[in-house]
Amino acid sequence: MAKMKQTDATWGAVFDRKSKAKVERSIIDVLKEVPVFEELSNREIQNIARIAYQRHYSSGEAIIHEGQNAAGMYIMVDGQAEVTKTLEDGTILHLITLENSGLFGDVGLLDSSPRTATVKATRDSSIIGFFRPELLELMNSNPRLASKVIFKLGQILTARFRLIYNEFEKAQAEISRLKAQLTEASDPTGAERGTVSSETSISGSGVGIETPDSISPDASGGEENR
Repeated sequence: MAKMKQTDATWGAVFDRKSKAKVERSIIDVLKEVPVFEELSNREIQNIARIAYQRHYSSGEAIIHEGQNAAGMYIMVDGQAEVTKTLEDGTILHLITLENSGLFGDVGLLDSSPRTATVKATRDSSIIGFFRPELLELMNSNPRLASKVIFKLGQILTARFRLIYNEFEKAQAEISRLKAQLTEASDPTGAERGTVSSETSISGSGVGIETPDSISPDASGGEENR
């Protein structure tokens, strides 16, 4: 296998072939639980395990750096990591905590764009990495398997983006509602206009509303005339 040229956190000298073979079985067990690979046969998962890498991170060590070009995706075998994003004013925003079997950085398997967040181990952790160069090599050696992985990954990303879009629409609707409330609260005549509008609507619907001007001077005959 050609030497990897990663742009995420350094994976240099991860494993030689002999030591890598020793961890293949444990990698296989983990991969079976990962959505991207859950529909693959045992033999196909074994093929994926041969081109995956495993590395241990100490607590406080960065796995992914925000702004660094992506190289692949990662799976948390054991341990814990925090995902954070740095805002323009320097504030560090906590996004999520990753734990066992958590998949992250999966977009990086298809796209080398800069990472949008930092992932840092919060305790000693074991991570499996599956990188783009190996996926491209798999496309040449086993295109059917590579297409299965890419198609499943596409489904997962599509579902995620759809969920994000739905949440975005809900947030927009809530913002519009709050803006309307603020506008009404800041315009004291708005309530009066709303009252007139309501009365007009009721009158237009055929419901008669009596006012002092509409009451007959001969009120005593009103009941007899009904």
